[in-house]
Amino acid sequence: MRDRVLALDIDGTLLYSDGSISSSLVDFLLNLQSNGVILCLSSGRPTLGILPVANMLQMQEYGGYIISFNGAELFDCKEKKVLYKASLPQEAIPVVVECGRREGHAMLTYASDRILTEKPDDAYVLISHKRNEMPVQRVDDFEKEVDVVLSKCIITGDPCEMPALQREVTARLYGVADAYLSEPYFLEVVRKGVDKADALARLLDLLKLSHKNLIAAGDGHNDIGMIKLADIGIAMGNAHIDVREIADIVAPHTDEDGLLQVLKKIFAVQFKN
Repeated sequence: MRDRVLALDIDGTLLYSDGSISSSLVDFLLNLQSNGVILCLSSGRPTLGILPVANMLQMQEYGGYIISFNGAELFDCKEKKVLYKASLPQEAIPVVVECGRREGHAMLTYASDRILTEKPDDAYVLISHKRNEMPVQRVDDFEKEVDVVLSKCIITGDPCEMPALQREVTARLYGVADAYLSEPYFLEVVRKGVDKADALARLLDLLKLSHKNLIAAGDGHNDIGMIKLADIGIAMGNAHIDVREIADIVAPHTDEDGLLQVLKKIFAVQFKN
């Protein structure tokens, strides 16, 4: 069974809406890994924010992988090393800052073990803080003080305002960076061409496997690429309609243990083969 890769988004897919995880799902995923299935957690979170979930699923022992920053980094849990990293071009940062400040939005990025932002009390920044269990550090001037190599920047804001901002940022950074909504309130800016599907394709090449060996599940627009890439693409019942329309299977809502229900059916067949 070491020829099966199971790629799972985290928030809204692997986790319940309140951020917890079903003990039954944990047990099932441990069983899959013990039978040779390769688990890959694929998320917009930074690697540090994914590791607690990976550790719960014993991915270091079983040899799993993490795709973080929406595809900008590929991490080997067993070897504890980064296999691939795509940094955001520096010329993208002034555009992010200008657009964010003009609309009064917060901007954030991840540096080492911290979240950097000019607005540490912003409600959406605090969502990232809670999810990733990372401290928030206030900076006086985002553009000047963020001088590290970044995997991505995020502009936060009211979901009603984000689509228009996404169109503007995308147009202004054409050919340099991509901007997309990982959540209705998170506009993520990454190097051009970076996404979960690209990182998964790199992982499959590394493992000498093809998309026919891939099963992927997600709920957000940033999951569309990997769901399309997979031989079996799963959209959660709580996913946006655009995600559900391109999936092979639509699972029940994550709060109804939708992922567990679908995986049990898929792997009941897989284990027989």
